[in-house]
Amino acid sequence: MSEHGRRRRHRTVDRVVWILEAAARAPEGVTVAELARTVEAPASSVQDLVNGLVATGFLLEQHRRFRLGPAPHVLNLIAGRVVPRIGQAELEEMSRVAGTPVLLTVRVGLDAVYLARGGEEHIPRLVPLADQHMARPLLRTAAGRLLLAFTDEAERRGLLDELARHDPDAVAEFRSALPAIRASRISRSEGLADPEVSALAIPVTDGPVVTGALALIHQRRGRSERLRLDRAAARLLAHIQESRMSR
Repeated sequence: MSEHGRRRRHRTVDRVVWILEAAARAPEGVTVAELARTVEAPASSVQDLVNGLVATGFLLEQHRRFRLGPAPHVLNLIAGRVVPRIGQAELEEMSRVAGTPVLLTVRVGLDAVYLARGGEEHIPRLVPLADQHMARPLLRTAAGRLLLAFTDEAERRGLLDELARHDPDAVAEFRSALPAIRASRISRSEGLADPEVSALAIPVTDGPVVTGALALIHQRRGRSERLRLDRAAARLLAHIQESRMSR
């Protein structure tokens, strides 16, 4: 693939994204000095970026502290159907039907990010990953692999080229598994990100478009967990289909 087609990181874009995320994670706002430490850049450079983000509504300033502005939300409204719309009550019901915790997941660049979770999580270290919406490597999670499998083909090629620079073995394995993931619409992780965790992911769709994934999680103890998650997924898929037909 040409350099033009490769999805390379860009330092300025990275800094803008880190600034927006830092502001989003700071309810009381964040100062330019704090942002400069976060992005490891001179305060003067960060100030220039912050000024531009305030001017365009991506940040709000109050008492020299910066919070996330309304612009990202407005862009989602303009685009429409960008983020899967599943309420907390529905996620809890999905978890009850499946008999496992359920994590609603989207792809953000080269990462999978958990938007929300339903059910009791019996693996405590996973709770902050979901509740704080921490990024997880696409190829190391069941949901990330599913979302990548249903990304537009041209974009997927570019993403895989970039991922191959850091984890070529994972990319080779994923390319081998891709036809089966697309055919079954199911993706698995057997200890890829955590040796004690088994996960299975199914798609969230808006019409024919895959907009997110539902990850079912279980403590990994042996082959029995694979069968348990298969049954959980079957129950959840039947529940989703029945709910759609009743609307």
